[in-house]
Amino acid sequence: MRYLTSALVTLTTAVWFGGLVTLALLVMAVFIGSGLDRETAGRATSAMFVWFGKAQLVVAAVALIATFFAYLQRRGGIVVTLFVLQIVATLGAVAFNMYVVPKLEGMRIAGQSQSADFKSLHKQSESLMSVIILILFAATLFVPAVCRALYSPKKSVSAD
Repeated sequence: MRYLTSALVTLTTAVWFGGLVTLALLVMAVFIGSGLDRETAGRATSAMFVWFGKAQLVVAAVALIATFFAYLQRRGGIVVTLFVLQIVATLGAVAFNMYVVPKLEGMRIAGQSQSADFKSLHKQSESLMSVIILILFAATLFVPAVCRALYSPKKSVSAD
């Protein structure tokens, strides 16, 4: 069971972090290198954020469950630290999907993508996504230690 847990923790954390980095790179590619006008590029990236946002929540849920299973198998500070980082990143993802994306989408559809409110909210969304990426980067640094903890034999308590 610990090998499956370790694999799930590793895979979900890596997919989540990798997906965020890929999304950021794709958005930059669409706006900078595609040659599309700003409105068309905005529609394209908007669809990416909507779809990725849903997928991110699924991956986050599986990552949290896997890390909780790791905690059940090997209680310790390193697993708790990873779990807390994932919880904070999940809260950011939920806020992004429940507040930022719908509001930006509504404004974009209403033709307000050049308004000051849109630009302000867009800046906030960039900041939020950057924070989530940094938190998940930190989380990925803890994954090898969590795997080591799962693979190491449990210490027995001896009565001397």
